[in-house]
Amino acid sequence: MSYVFKNVLVAVASVREPDTGQKQEVLESARQKIVDLACELAVALKARMTFIHVVTLPAVVEPGFPMDPTPFQQAGERVLERTKRMATEKGVEADTILETTFGNAAQKILKVAEEKQFDLIIVGARGQSRLRNLLVGSVCDSVFRMAKVPVLVVR
Repeated sequence: MSYVFKNVLVAVASVREPDTGQKQEVLESARQKIVDLACELAVALKARMTFIHVVTLPAVVEPGFPMDPTPFQQAGERVLERTKRMATEKGVEADTILETTFGNAAQKILKVAEEKQFDLIIVGARGQSRLRNLLVGSVCDSVFRMAKVPVLVVR
C-alpha cells in the first residue's frame, strides 16, 4: 500500500499557560518544531498545508456566568496568524482554520480532517503529566487513536 499526501492538516496549540496567560517557551519551541517539519514535508511532497487551531471552551459554566467566546477566538486567530507567518518565512503558503468547541479539541480536528478530506494529520505531543492524560486524555492521543488517515506525531 502506498500513500500520497497532498492535503496535510497541521494542528497547532496555544503557547500560553491557560491559567496564568504566561508564555511557555517549551510550547513555543514545540510549535516551531511542528511548523518546521510540516513545511519540510509540504515542500518535499508538493502538498497543500492547512493549520488548524481549536478554541476549547469550558463544557460547563456556572449559571449566570457570562461566557463570551470572542476573546478566546481572537487569541486563536493570533495563534494561526503567527503560525502562518512562521510557514511563510520558510517559503510555504498555508491555509488556516479556526474552530471552536465545547469539550475535546480532538473531535473537532478529526471532523475537519474527514470533511475536508485531509490525507495526513500532523499533531504535537505536548508532554502533559501522566495523571492528566490518564484522567482526561490528550488531544494527540485521541487524534492518533481515532483518525481514519495517517497521523504524524511530533515530539
